[in-house]
Amino acid sequence: MRPLLCLLPITAGLLCSILATSTTAADLGEAELRAVMAERLKASLEGDSGKVASLLADEYLQTDISGHVQDKSVWFKEYFNPLAELIRAGKFRWEVYDQKELQFRIYGDSAVVVGVLDAKGSGARWVPQSHTWETDPNASFSGTLRFTHVYVKRNGKWLLAALHNAVPFAPPPAK
Repeated sequence: MRPLLCLLPITAGLLCSILATSTTAADLGEAELRAVMAERLKASLEGDSGKVASLLADEYLQTDISGHVQDKSVWFKEYFNPLAELIRAGKFRWEVYDQKELQFRIYGDSAVVVGVLDAKGSGARWVPQSHTWETDPNASFSGTLRFTHVYVKRNGKWLLAALHNAVPFAPPPAK
């Protein structure tokens, strides 16, 4: 019985060490993801297509609020590049682009981030039929989306592999 009691402090110490390492790894993963999200946000606000492309997996897929699915090349062609051109030309600007209520789930080299996006922009309008942006100096929009991002870690770098946006339902009227 005495030899087993001697092992108790060692076992407890080892268990604490494992739990501390696990928590640290999760915290580190979340910090890395937050940094990548901030980097992508900065590049998006500046209209930097090259930087945004470097933060997306080659097999990136996006589902917009109407259910339209775009792969990486189509998303750049239809959505991001037209908007980036307007941003760089000073014709469009994001007034608000706030990702909040973030929830992180990390599964080894994969991660899911769920959150809320408050966005407001002016100088362009979204054309849903062609899934692209057009210059309109009188246009502005604002809204709130819920989003899900899926990340994969490759060669030590987190890449956005999929994104899904949804418009939350309005709460039912009070009775």
